[in-house]
Amino acid sequence: MSAVEQRKGAAPQHPEIDLDAAIVDLVSRGAVKLPPYPAVAMKVEQLVRREDFGLGELTKLVASDQALAADALRCANSAFYSRGAATASLNAAIGRIGAKEVARLALASGLGAHANKPGPLSAMKRRVWLEALASGALAQELARKRGVAAEEAFACGLLHDFGKMIGIACIEDILESHKGARSRSLESWTEAVERYHVELGLALAAQWDLPQLVADVISLHHAADVSGAVEPRMVEVIAATDEVVALLADRVWLTAEDLGAVSALTSPECELVSRVLDRLPAFIASFEGSTAPLASEVSLVEPKSPAHFMTGPTPVSFPVTVTVHRETRQYKAMGVATHNLMISGAGPLPENVLMEMKLGSAPPLTCWATAKLSWPEGGAYTVLLQPFALNGPAQEIWKDMVRHTTATATAAA
Repeated sequence: MSAVEQRKGAAPQHPEIDLDAAIVDLVSRGAVKLPPYPAVAMKVEQLVRREDFGLGELTKLVASDQALAADALRCANSAFYSRGAATASLNAAIGRIGAKEVARLALASGLGAHANKPGPLSAMKRRVWLEALASGALAQELARKRGVAAEEAFACGLLHDFGKMIGIACIEDILESHKGARSRSLESWTEAVERYHVELGLALAAQWDLPQLVADVISLHHAADVSGAVEPRMVEVIAATDEVVALLADRVWLTAEDLGAVSALTSPECELVSRVLDRLPAFIASFEGSTAPLASEVSLVEPKSPAHFMTGPTPVSFPVTVTVHRETRQYKAMGVATHNLMISGAGPLPENVLMEMKLGSAPPLTCWATAKLSWPEGGAYTVLLQPFALNGPAQEIWKDMVRHTTATATAAA
């Protein structure tokens, strides 16, 4: 029985909005707003399927879409694809990436517009999108390792949970007609989205006429038995990457033990995933777009207290440069803990946007992070940043910094 069928006639959960009843009503009436398949992605895929297309023809098509052209250039120069000096030539960038890869990037670029739409739950949409890009990149490499079609794996990773994005958009539509709705906890909104994301994802697959392979991944990636899928190995790839991405949401880095706990991964696959994690943040950031979301946007997600993220920070003082959507901002570090950095500056930072931060610490450190909380304090804004996918040398520098500052503070006490 589907989630919609189970919830019909259920008692209201909220005095203002019966969220489940409202979602069920939208689904039952066929009133869910499903995004169209990205037009430029369709054109690129049609071109690439031809055997007689030229690089110039593909470059011209990509150049016709400003967002895709910018994303392709950034991807080509990211650690995920870079094989030498940076390039400012779109033709060279496409040559470096490859035609089939450009087709996959076109899909990601087209869908990214939905993730950056403003709304009361926009921070949730950005988190779903970050995880979708991570899933696509990891699935592609893991599929290649297992001899499964890497081209399809990227799209499957990207789309397997896109029903969550549709679910959040549904709730925002419902909230639009219920002015004055109360904020809820992130967990409350997330639970509602989780109940319907598979059905909404399958509705999107049907509207787009996606292959059964993708529909199976959407419907079965949480299932214990995937033998009924047309390609069970693909579902297994997505299920494995799903576990890794879930770990990334809660941890600043993933240890060998963390990856070893993912039962679907072999030891050599754990090593592969670890290598991909080194390149993953720059790849995701390539799709962040050129327009930053409003840091002051109205949110109906109840903020957690600073103590939830950072209890007893060790005081520090050094400059921090944050680059978000190609805009550079200056802050000052105020405190550090194992998983977070507290900074202060002239303005807030939008939650769940992947941003580069350069720490003027000793030694200096450049890494990626997401903002978890911003609040006004003393005529400025305090922001909590959580490093994302710290790996290799950056992880060691971060650990040493935390150990050193903690030891210094203890000795001074």
